[in-house]
Amino acid sequence: MLGFCTPDIHFVYVLPGWEGSVVDGRVLQDAISRRYGLKVQGY
Repeated sequence: MLGFCTPDIHFVYVLPGWEGSVVDGRVLQDAISRRYGLKVQGY
């Protein structure tokens, strides 16, 4: 599972479905590559 939250602990993105051991980069790449997936925005 991959989850991101704001500093005040409100979840803004959750990607369930990854079971067992997996490399963090693989989960992140999957989240970014989905049609309505994670959008990385700089400040």
